[in-house]
Amino acid sequence: MSNSRRDFLRGVAGNKTGTSHTESVNPRRPGAGEARQVQTHECDVLVIGGGIAGMEAALRVVSQGKTAIIVDKGVFGHSGSSGMNWGHTYQSMEFSPEDDATLGNTIAVMDMVCEGLLNQPYFYHLLKAHKEEKIIQNGLKYGSIPLYNEDGTVLSRNTINPEFPVTHDQGFWPRMMAQWCQRNGNVTEIIDNTYVVDILLSPQGRAAGAVAIDMIHGIPHVFRSKATIMATGSYCWITGWNGMGAESMAGKENTGDGIAMLLKHGIPMADMEQFCGDASQWTPAGIRQTMGNFNFDGHQTPKNMIFDANMVSWEELLEGHHPLVNMGASMRIFYGLRHTGRATENGGCLIDKACAPALPRYFRRVEERQKELLDYELPQYVEVVPETWDSAGCPRELSPTSETILPGMFFAGAAPGGVGGMTQIAAQSGGWIAANGAVKLASSIDTPPVAEGEVNKILDKAYSYLEREPKNPIRANKVMRSIQNTYWDRENGPLKDEAKIKAVIQELTRIKEEDIPRMWTADKSYRMNCEWRDCFEAENMLYCALGASYAGLIRKETRGFHMRTDYPNLDNNTGLDNTVVKLEDNGEWNADFAPKFDQIVPKSIMAQMVPTDIGLNTFALNNQDDKMAIGKETE
Repeated sequence: MSNSRRDFLRGVAGNKTGTSHTESVNPRRPGAGEARQVQTHECDVLVIGGGIAGMEAALRVVSQGKTAIIVDKGVFGHSGSSGMNWGHTYQSMEFSPEDDATLGNTIAVMDMVCEGLLNQPYFYHLLKAHKEEKIIQNGLKYGSIPLYNEDGTVLSRNTINPEFPVTHDQGFWPRMMAQWCQRNGNVTEIIDNTYVVDILLSPQGRAAGAVAIDMIHGIPHVFRSKATIMATGSYCWITGWNGMGAESMAGKENTGDGIAMLLKHGIPMADMEQFCGDASQWTPAGIRQTMGNFNFDGHQTPKNMIFDANMVSWEELLEGHHPLVNMGASMRIFYGLRHTGRATENGGCLIDKACAPALPRYFRRVEERQKELLDYELPQYVEVVPETWDSAGCPRELSPTSETILPGMFFAGAAPGGVGGMTQIAAQSGGWIAANGAVKLASSIDTPPVAEGEVNKILDKAYSYLEREPKNPIRANKVMRSIQNTYWDRENGPLKDEAKIKAVIQELTRIKEEDIPRMWTADKSYRMNCEWRDCFEAENMLYCALGASYAGLIRKETRGFHMRTDYPNLDNNTGLDNTVVKLEDNGEWNADFAPKFDQIVPKSIMAQMVPTDIGLNTFALNNQDDKMAIGKETE
């Protein structure tokens, strides 16, 4: 039996889950012309994003007898950060003791790694999910092949460390997981190359699905669901090409679209000023390019094998300092050396190539391959340059099942306290617990209705980019580059002071008011129109850049990848609270601090645990004589 458009909008169609059909609606502005065919889909749970978090969520939903649709803006299994980084590792507590003491110790260590910004209760639920989820066992089921040592034994890091019992194993290939999703109806439906432009809401303000555009054919899609999981990842690429040349750990697909949608619907976001970073690029450019040169405690690359431009080793630099050199501290060393004139030509350090055998999965055999295939031999000391790779923006308020303050909208994928780089832990388990919450909700409600005209309103805006003819038009890719160049200049990277941040906000606001309305597509086709997609991407990127800037303005200290030259040190007396930014209904931004979630390890204890002895000026030279004396920073 067919459903009328009135029934569809009222939600009656939602009683038939896992179905698709077409409806004729008019997505244009009044008087603009003919009606457009809209493909509609109905399911119990809609999963926006097809990366690790989205796949994990959809598989879990279907395993519990509910229907799940994945909508992915790229090519499924090959897009986004999961598609780029097929060599993810497993991270799991499934082999560790199951007791609160073990979990508490792990959370304490991870909060220290994240420099005190961890959402402790949420991370507790992520770790608990490992026992149910069995990440490593499932990875082997999907067909993931671990790496092997030369003697044929499995290269595994599944040795329990009492202080940090999150086990690791190499060779978690997301592509294998994607293939599993595509087999035997493991996921109800997968729709890729389809860009979600906005969330659908019921008249009561409940998430009711989403509206998307098929970027191959230009056909609008309407997804109706009882619950929605936002799993678009945590990248937002507002730093752009931030390494040597046109290189980045993120990419054009990673524009923070999910984060931007949540912001536009009034969901407060925490710690948007924070990023992850890694010293990932080796010169000449292209020799080694990915994450993994440094880990949380700096043991992957021995400190006596890393040097500043004057060949002073990190071992000498760090003499007398706290032994923990986490990701934030290592990035402060890199950019502190750049700030004080001690960095190499491209703003990095020198590394002894002899450290390669100790490096993680990506790099062990690179040198011999370079020699064998390209007849290129690495010099003994190679320049290595830092790069950003992850935004830590995460909804401030998340229930134990990852539901946001928007009813029916669940969140999965970004690391809570991402300055420590916990993408895999948060993605896999975040998808799992979000799915559990979404299934429970979908079992208790009918599909929410959608307000009359809501779909048309969203589509009017989406298609307006093709229809507008503004004066002084500007291409969307130019707007994207302007946003990136404004937020992150190539010379100084994250190094900013208050005047610089205010200037960034002023220019981003100008782009919002003047350039976004002028965005224009020379190509008016609905099919394979990359310019059209760039219009969506540019606006989402702008919201992420503004949110990160307002958060950075109020954090008057240096912490993680947030580096203030006017406040060069960590301050555990004030800095352990979370920044929270919210986009108000009137378009104004509100930024403030919220108390740290410290129900497991009190804030006073974390203040003693988080090292504060490495700031931006810690390794400034006291003089310029030939001895290159290292100045010890004083309070």
